[in-house]
Amino acid sequence: MRAFPLLCALLVPAAHAATCSATSGLSRNSLLELYTSEGCSSCPAADRWLSQLPPDSNVVPLAFHVDYWDRLGWRDPFGQAAFSQRQRARNSGLGWVYTPQVMLDGADYRNWRRSRAPHVDPVSARANLVLTLTQTPQRIDVQVDSRFIGPASEADAQLYLALAENHLSSTVTAGENAGRTLRHEHVVRELVGPLDPNVRHSFRLQPGWKAADLGVAAFVLDPQGETLQALARAACP
Repeated sequence: MRAFPLLCALLVPAAHAATCSATSGLSRNSLLELYTSEGCSSCPAADRWLSQLPPDSNVVPLAFHVDYWDRLGWRDPFGQAAFSQRQRARNSGLGWVYTPQVMLDGADYRNWRRSRAPHVDPVSARANLVLTLTQTPQRIDVQVDSRFIGPASEADAQLYLALAENHLSSTVTAGENAGRTLRHEHVVRELVGPLDPNVRHSFRLQPGWKAADLGVAAFVLDPQGETLQALARAACP
């Protein structure tokens, strides 16, 4: 009988996946939004302030880079028209927008220059969040489980998910910040919502994004835009 050569199977390892999670506490975390641009000469001070927030500030910080400064000759590589639109919607009561603008739980917050961190009075949480990330080299799968407390209800709540990146920098060659190297933290790469408060969502990672510096923030707002709860989780180790 003729012997056939032994065929060796090529074993391909499954893509590495890491899972990690975060759970909100009994107190509410506040949502802190910075609207900024690399084309704005007064924005780097706000960028530095945001990057130096103490870890016990009880806020979830997010930096939204707008695009309406791009007309001055420098296109902010992190700017998005959707973030300009979000700022206008959040400022519908004011009727105008400016940078840098800090918003704390949807309200204009101008005391950031005079404080290391915003003073946030302890408020009982109106929602509890569990945020679970499953991360591969290609994507981050997110699962959010929400439980509402008191008068808050799932029917009235709107969930948003933000994929943000830290340790970013640009050498600006035109516009008001020409010649400066600018550094940024908590830069929103992608924002999705409103979503159902209990949801699964996948973020596909784009070329140039540094997986180790990414993280996901989840925040739940009521119909008036007030923060019910906010929570962030850094990339899985």
